[in-house]
Amino acid sequence: MIVKNEQPFLDGCLKSLYGLVDEIVIVDTGSTDASIDIAQAHGVRLLNYAWHDDFAAARNFGLDAAGSEWILYIDADERLVETTRDDLRAGLDASDAYAARLLFRVSSNSTLYREFRLFRNDPRLRFKGAMHETILPDLAVLQREGSARVVDSAAKLIHLGYDGDMTAKYRRNLPLLRTSVERDPDRSYYWKDLADTLAGLGEIEEAIAAVEEGLARARASGRVSRVRHSTLIYTQARLREQRGEDMRDLIDAGLSLHPQNWSLLFLRARARINAGALEAAIDDLRLLLAQDPETIVDDVAHDQRIFGAYAHDLMGVALLRLGERAEAAAAFARAARAAPGVQEYRVKAMALGGAAALA
Repeated sequence: MIVKNEQPFLDGCLKSLYGLVDEIVIVDTGSTDASIDIAQAHGVRLLNYAWHDDFAAARNFGLDAAGSEWILYIDADERLVETTRDDLRAGLDASDAYAARLLFRVSSNSTLYREFRLFRNDPRLRFKGAMHETILPDLAVLQREGSARVVDSAAKLIHLGYDGDMTAKYRRNLPLLRTSVERDPDRSYYWKDLADTLAGLGEIEEAIAAVEEGLARARASGRVSRVRHSTLIYTQARLREQRGEDMRDLIDAGLSLHPQNWSLLFLRARARINAGALEAAIDDLRLLLAQDPETIVDDVAHDQRIFGAYAHDLMGVALLRLGERAEAAAAFARAARAAPGVQEYRVKAMALGGAAALA
């Protein structure tokens, strides 16, 4: 783990590891809160490291000190949940197993996707990237040599750090991301995260320019996966939609790359409503509402609300524009039941005479 001023999260993270790991190595990069005291109370191996804007270097410093056969890397604002020691160890005894993908929930509202978080303690596997550090370049070398296999794990991680106001993180990450796209301009994820960060800070035009640069480089290289390509398209379409542009052709192009990009499908439903293609939008929304977000495991995360409250709300809008007031009221009422804390849905249902449906 890398830690700096993680007092609100660290104790919970370390407790989630009890009985599941053999040692815990924490690299502290300059905490001024109670993080060091918390770590010491849990009996971890604590290392001090002078931070110099390079997450991979800090990870590798801790990695060099780890003595176990396998490495799990985790952040203080993450937790292992619904996981046993057997879950973590399953499949790792095979001599050619070199990494495992864990189930990961990036925020409380997201669906699960798979993350490379567990790997063999081998000097040939080291982190790369000053930000969004990863072992994947080194793992790819071993895979090309035919000596490394990846297994999928039932172990599950949840991330708490993306709930709430992200402004401080956006401001912290922005200079690191600008440097990262300069150093490694062909890594598409850097461009997507730079675009999301700029958008989070209200810099929409610069965000659009960033994701379009990422798309251009992805198309030129031909090395970006179809799933990652569709994710870049989703970011571009979402941002350009905010300018009032009709993004249906772009969204369809993204869906042709990854037909189960549910986030793109939701975006298409909204774009179709805006363009007056109401019946087609309803078809998209019905498909979303037929999914169980708890069973979806994709290569990207989706907001669970697009399968519930958000979809019901859009369904209500489409039905209302078709003149189906009673059906629209029922849809808004379903949105209100799915998200009881959102007063807007309840007000819409009540305005259309949906009091009975709310009861």
